[in-house]
Amino acid sequence: MQDKKVWFVTGGSKGLGVTLTRKLLENGHQVVTTSRTKELLIQKIGVESASFLPVDLSLTDEADIERVIRLAVKKFGKIDVLVNNAGYMVAGAVEDLTDLEVRACFDINVFGTLNMLRAVAPIMRRQKSGYIINTSSISGLYAGAFESTYAGTKFAINGITQAFAEEIKPFGIHVINAAPGYLRTEFLSDNSYSISQEISEPYKKSVEERLGFVAAMNGHQAGNPEKVADLYMEIVAMEEPPLELMVGSDAYELALNMSNQKIQITEKYKELSKSVDFKKMRK
Repeated sequence: MQDKKVWFVTGGSKGLGVTLTRKLLENGHQVVTTSRTKELLIQKIGVESASFLPVDLSLTDEADIERVIRLAVKKFGKIDVLVNNAGYMVAGAVEDLTDLEVRACFDINVFGTLNMLRAVAPIMRRQKSGYIINTSSISGLYAGAFESTYAGTKFAINGITQAFAEEIKPFGIHVINAAPGYLRTEFLSDNSYSISQEISEPYKKSVEERLGFVAAMNGHQAGNPEKVADLYMEIVAMEEPPLELMVGSDAYELALNMSNQKIQITEKYKELSKSVDFKKMRK
C-alpha cells in the first residue's frame, strides 16, 4: 500500500487537476487544490473536509501564494508533493499575438510555476523530502505553427525543471518534468485553449485549418487523465523517479522521433559546428 501523502495541486478546477484531486482523495491522500475561484473547486470536487482543502489562489501574486501555503501547512502540517498543473494556451501567429497576450500566458505557465517552486522549496528542504511534478507538454518538444507562445512556456519549464532538480536534489527532493501528450479533457474546448484576438488576413486560412484540426482532435485524444493520475501516484512512490517522463504514447513517439532527428542533424552539420574552435596546438 502506498504511503499517504499531502499533495498540493494547482489548476484544480478542470481537466487533469480535477481528475487528479478526486483520485488522490479516493486513495486516502490529503489534498490542497487551488483555482482562481474556490467555488468552482467546491462545485466540482466538494467542500473542505479533514482530507481536502480547496482554496482560491492567484499564481501571479507571491503574497497570495504565501497565504495559501500557510493555510496548507496549518491544516496538514507539511507538503509532500507539489503538482504545478495550472496553465493555458494562447494560439496565434507571432505577428498577430500582442505583448499582453504573450506575457499573460508566460505569467501563469512559467512565472506561476517559479512562484510555487520558491514558496514550497523551503518547506521541503526543512522536511528533507518531497516530490515536485512540473507540467511540461509535447509542445515543449516540438513547437507547432501558431503555438509559439505556449511552446515557449513549455520549453522554459523544461530548462527550469532540469536546473532546479540539480539544485534541490542534495536536500532529498525529487523533481519530475512530466510532458503529457493530448489528454481527453476539456482543454481544447474551453478557455484553456484561446486564440489571439487578432487574426490577420495572411494567416487566416492557416489558422482556420489549425482550429479545424483541434476541433477534430477534441474528444478523441489518446491520453486518459484517470491513468495519468494513477501514474503520478506511482511516480511519487518511487525512490528514484525519472527527471523527465513522456506521458502518453503520442508523447513517447514524438520524443523518440525528435531525438533521432536531432542526432541526424547534429551529425550532418558536425564539421560546421566544430569549425569555430581554436586550432589545437601541435606538440
